[in-house]
Amino acid sequence: MAVKPWKGAIKQPSDFKYVNTMSLVPKSELQIEYVYGYRAKDCRDNIKIMKNGNLVYNAAALGIVMNIETNT
Repeated sequence: MAVKPWKGAIKQPSDFKYVNTMSLVPKSELQIEYVYGYRAKDCRDNIKIMKNGNLVYNAAALGIVMNIETNT
C-alpha cells in the first residue's frame, strides 16, 4: 500500500458547498470559421494530400481538412 501524505494535509473547507457545474454550461456553441497557422517545428509527416486534392493536417487539438482551391 502506497503512502499518501497529502490525504491528511488536504481538508475540504468547512463552508464548502457543492455546485453542479452542468447547470453553469452556456446554452450556446462555438463554430470555428478558419484556422490560422501550422506547427512544423517539432512535428514530422503530419500533413497529407487526399485523392480529391484536399490537405489534411492538425493544428493544436484540431483536425483540419482544407480545400486548397477555395482556401476553406
